[in-house]
Amino acid sequence: MKNEKPQEVVKAEDVVTLSRALGSWFVRLDNSFYDVDDLTHKRSRVDIEQTAIIRFKEEYPHIELTNALIAAVFKRAINSRHTETSEMILPWSGRQVCRPGVADRILVERGVATLNTWSEPEYRTLRVNSADWGPVGEFFDWFFQRQEEKEMFLNWLAWCLQNEGDKPNWAPFFYSRRMGTGKSAMSGLLVKLFGESNAITQNNVDKLTGRFNMPILRSKLVICEEVHLRPGSADANTLKTYITEKHASAEAKGKELERVEQRLCMVLTSNHMPFWIEPEDRRYYIVDVDHDGYAKGPRAAEFAALVGRMKDWLEEPANVARLYNQLMQRALPEGFTVKTMNVEEHGTAIMKQVFGNGRATVLDQLQEFLDGEEKNAIAEADVVHVVTRSLKANINSTKHLMSDLGWMKQSVKWGGVDHARQIWLRPGFTAQKGKIFGPDGYEEDLANHLPVKFDLF
Repeated sequence: MKNEKPQEVVKAEDVVTLSRALGSWFVRLDNSFYDVDDLTHKRSRVDIEQTAIIRFKEEYPHIELTNALIAAVFKRAINSRHTETSEMILPWSGRQVCRPGVADRILVERGVATLNTWSEPEYRTLRVNSADWGPVGEFFDWFFQRQEEKEMFLNWLAWCLQNEGDKPNWAPFFYSRRMGTGKSAMSGLLVKLFGESNAITQNNVDKLTGRFNMPILRSKLVICEEVHLRPGSADANTLKTYITEKHASAEAKGKELERVEQRLCMVLTSNHMPFWIEPEDRRYYIVDVDHDGYAKGPRAAEFAALVGRMKDWLEEPANVARLYNQLMQRALPEGFTVKTMNVEEHGTAIMKQVFGNGRATVLDQLQEFLDGEEKNAIAEADVVHVVTRSLKANINSTKHLMSDLGWMKQSVKWGGVDHARQIWLRPGFTAQKGKIFGPDGYEEDLANHLPVKFDLF
């Protein structure tokens, strides 16, 4: 009688371990399989089985991969009907959601899988217990010229990390007139903290407010750099919705429009004064971050060296963990909230310019300019120039400022141009047929009266 080959012994715990791994790597939909980290490509069963064997060997080297074990795992995870959802490749609902703070990539709802786009940053798995600002603390001291503005931002940042599953209702907006003040370095720092796979950085807001913006709304951190919008534009209004609302309608390519529960934190930067923001808007905390370390500034080399040290320090994941711990330990002051902003209490100097605070001062300066130039009429375009460029006030306040002074807007033709243009007229004055008329028989050609000498302002 021939010797029979001994039957391979399959350990139940190995079947469970590898079945759970397989179930965490793939989902199935319409007889195809999808890698949870690459949902754009369909895979056959042969494809995922071959991939799984290679990953089993790489990630579980202590388990001996016998033919019997592999067969048992594939049977358990793919073929068998059972109720251990963690040990099977689940049918996918086709949905993705962002659930910050939830480590599971696959969420089981009503027997089907919904994929969690948020993933735990690798530095948090290191279990580092110490806390340290490192060179980031010095960077913050440079970046923020006023202590109260630094504290406000750090409170916002700490809250966002301590309450990652929630979202704030206002966003920091970093403005600087000069280049090289560290806005991009700040963006890189924030991406490190929230995790590169959970963050998206974009120029302006076109992708965020555009049609196929689903991937962005599924992110945790969205950084919009070089933001420059027109007052009252559709993009400006859409941006306000995403900052404050927890639910939004979004669309992915090839998919129907759907309602999304978004948890994003937003940060904006620009070298343009954000005059598109409406007065008293509580959604933006605007900070002027100009300082002497700007590009080609008197301390440019010193600041550049600091940014270099900070970037090198952040390349070590353990240091990012220490910075994270520092922020997680931060005690938030009583009364601080990210759900609303008291502009009167927390408004910065630049916010007062943008939002129209200090309105009386602007009004007085505008009156002084018009009187000093002995203007009884002024073109609408020149009013905008004076208000936004010279007075640094919000363009949206132009109409209200001139109306408060008692001036009236009128459409007239002058200077040989065939179409009518908008001008503002001082009380008691009128315009017609290219001329301005006033009390005591005053009369003058508009073409002579309207030009403004801005260099004298």
